Amino acid sequence: MLKIEEERRTTHWTFTSILLGVLVISLLHYLTPPSHAHWHVVYQRLYYIPILFGAVMYGIRGGLTVACLTAGSYLPHILLHWQHQPLYRSNQLAEVVLFLVFGAVSGLLIDRVNREKERHRKTSEELAEANAQLRSTFQRMRLIDRLSALGALSAGIAHEIRNPLGGVSGAVEILDSMTDREDERHEFVGIVKKEIARISTIVSRQLDLVRTNPSERAPCDVTHVVESVVGLVRNQAEKQGVVVEIRTAHDLPTIEADEQGLRQAVLNLLINGIQAMPGHGTITISTRKTKDHVSIIVDDEGPGLSPEALEHVFDPFYTTKAEGTGLGLSIAFQIVDQHGGDLKAENRDGGGARFTLELPIVPSRDTLHAGVAP
Repeated sequence: MLKIEEERRTTHWTFTSILLGVLVISLLHYLTPPSHAHWHVVYQRLYYIPILFGAVMYGIRGGLTVACLTAGSYLPHILLHWQHQPLYRSNQLAEVVLFLVFGAVSGLLIDRVNREKERHRKTSEELAEANAQLRSTFQRMRLIDRLSALGALSAGIAHEIRNPLGGVSGAVEILDSMTDREDERHEFVGIVKKEIARISTIVSRQLDLVRTNPSERAPCDVTHVVESVVGLVRNQAEKQGVVVEIRTAHDLPTIEADEQGLRQAVLNLLINGIQAMPGHGTITISTRKTKDHVSIIVDDEGPGLSPEALEHVFDPFYTTKAEGTGLGLSIAFQIVDQHGGDLKAENRDGGGARFTLELPIVPSRDTLHAGVAP
């Protein structure tokens, strides 16, 4: 609003200055005796300056308007003071016509130049936007390629671990059957069995993360996923003095998703936010619906992301934390990408970082069947 008001003031002052210029030149004509014809010739040429300014500032309308005002102020002087010199008066009248021609031509040329400048500006903006999208797409493809390689490597490692783990598990089962329950060694065998089961669970989860089977997706309540994940991290957050707030929209549709994978992605985002605020702060996780997507937004009050971090935050093994592995956000990105969505990172205006997880709204199989039912 202030900018518009300032532009109005500038426009008013500019037009007033042009009118004052015409008025001053006209006064010089009226106050100079006809005997000083050479000065009147100079004053005539001075009229072209405000006409040109009018054309430059306002185009053909400005050029013609100032030219008409100039002609209107100069014509009485010609008719009253030069009636005794018909030849000179004819030249003056021709000069008035030139004022109008000059104003029109100058305005047309200025308008054409302005249109070309506007066209070039729009073209430059479109090219800049296209280049930005191209760079973003290239970075995304490069990141997806890294994540795919990481997933293949992780799957291979998990598979190789699972094979000997099965042999170890079988051997422990045999030892368990050979050990009397009252034997103190039975307790240690139980501990080994429990740890083997935990390792097996970790391996299975790792394999699940790189699995991209769409048939495992089912109708998913995003609000329920958010609330359940917040319940998991709330105690850890409170121990670090971090408050977790939930702001969910009420009009969220049910989406098709791998609920376990989505939980993992949201969990990784929350853990990242908690780790970014050691000691105090608030994390806000909110949801919203757009035309084509359901979004989950995680805002923290940490130090934010440096330009380098913004560029590499989803790269595998990239971390700014002393004890971080650099895999949490890359795994979250991979999960979201497998769902056809997008995960974005940015700095908030008030400080801190914002991660926006976007998932496409895809009608569930039940909805599709209902739509084609007779």
